Amino acid sequence: MMVMKKLFIHQPLFRIFSPIFSGVVVYLLILLLNNNVGQLQEQFLGEELYVCIGLSYLTQELSRLLLLIFKRIYKGRNSFLNLFLQIIISLILCIFIVSVSMSLYYKYIVGYSANTEDIIMFDVIFSIITLIYILLFISHQYLYKINSERLQHEELIKQNIEDDFRQFKRGINPHLLFESFDALLILMHENSERADEFIDHLSTIYRYILSSKDRQLIEVKEEFDILLQLEYLFNKLSYRNISIENNLSSDFLVVPGSILFLVELILRNTITSSSIDLRIEVKETEEGVKLLYKMYDKVNSNFRTKEFEEIRRVYSIYSDEEITVKEEDQMRIIFIPKLTIKS
Repeated sequence: MMVMKKLFIHQPLFRIFSPIFSGVVVYLLILLLNNNVGQLQEQFLGEELYVCIGLSYLTQELSRLLLLIFKRIYKGRNSFLNLFLQIIISLILCIFIVSVSMSLYYKYIVGYSANTEDIIMFDVIFSIITLIYILLFISHQYLYKINSERLQHEELIKQNIEDDFRQFKRGINPHLLFESFDALLILMHENSERADEFIDHLSTIYRYILSSKDRQLIEVKEEFDILLQLEYLFNKLSYRNISIENNLSSDFLVVPGSILFLVELILRNTITSSSIDLRIEVKETEEGVKLLYKMYDKVNSNFRTKEFEEIRRVYSIYSDEEITVKEEDQMRIIFIPKLTIKS
């Protein structure tokens, strides 16, 4: 019904002015067919014109009502047979309404019975108008359907581009990359062997991020191995003392890069100081994994859930459980649900 309301035949202005225009056209056609063109100069606004306009209102509103009824009855089924049946019923009702109306008009207003030729002439003209009205509706509906499909396709392309960009932005983290380059420049002057080791860890992280973007799920052990690489990198940055404690005992699935992203988010929002030892405990429960650490939040950069909203959205596809964040006794607890593949 939402599509129906958007079509032009349901607009108030069209419903008001279209019957007036078609009624005038019918009146002129009748005068031409009866060779009474001279009446245009004598009495253009006669009662015959009003009768034609009134019949136009009646037939068009009837056709509109039938279109709504057929749309509801045959919702989602636009076969040729349904279309043919709709046209036939509309024409039959139009002929019936016009014949009865003109017979009553001639009998009670004009004062004599209408002949068969006059009735047939009105029936033919209004049947053609009804057919044009239905064809206008069908063509506009078909055009609207095509445009809607194109818009949906464009929206899908746009959504895919935005998802790819979010994945790219999450994968190629500029902050980590530039900080790693700064640390690398220092190591190159101090110890070239340690610089080579640093590059190996950095390349391992980014190879994992880029290679796993096409994978839907990954084993948590593989994710945690990369997490240790991240720990090494951050400990090479200025004023960083980080330790990640692994308490995982079983193997399960996670979204690639999810734990990695959350740990990095923790590090980004924690005060950097040589006197602060940031200890992140990875604790396993029956339902999922908990990341526990003592809060040392930056003043201008607090830990906010909207920063990993995309990861929460992806997890909602695979699990009814959500990624949650709780704060208890200066400790922040991030819960990540376990994911499994049902056989």
